[in-house]
Amino acid sequence: MSVLMVLASDAPLKEVPPPPDLMIVLDIGKQAAEYRNAGIGFAVFETDRVLELQTEKQYFFNVDSYGPGHEENLAAYLREQLEEAGEIEFWHVWLDGGFDHRVRRVEIAADELTAEDIRELESLEVWQRDPVTDAATDYCYLLRCSG
Repeated sequence: MSVLMVLASDAPLKEVPPPPDLMIVLDIGKQAAEYRNAGIGFAVFETDRVLELQTEKQYFFNVDSYGPGHEENLAAYLREQLEEAGEIEFWHVWLDGGFDHRVRRVEIAADELTAEDIRELESLEVWQRDPVTDAATDYCYLLRCSG
């Protein structure tokens, strides 16, 4: 089970490789990896992994972020991709093999998308607090070209 950020689209999106000088440091006792020498970056790469998304889009892309401050660059990338794709779903999901997740969707026009929107989506809790009584919640920003 894991948390994943995913883009879904009806058109292929431009892939962005991880920063070339990325060093991931895992310290014993810490829950999250620390990214060093990465600067402000993110990566977008197509995946053929079967995803548990409630979408009819045909192309899927994992989104990884490295370092604080990547949100503005990612928002600019998404605005650029929307010029070609017209519509992109940006998902924050909990992968657990279940299809009973609640879905919360918000529609955002490309010219209104901000770094704060990206920070908000990344910070939302998607996992189940109690697997017996709670369903996980998947969040989707439906991004649409402004023009």
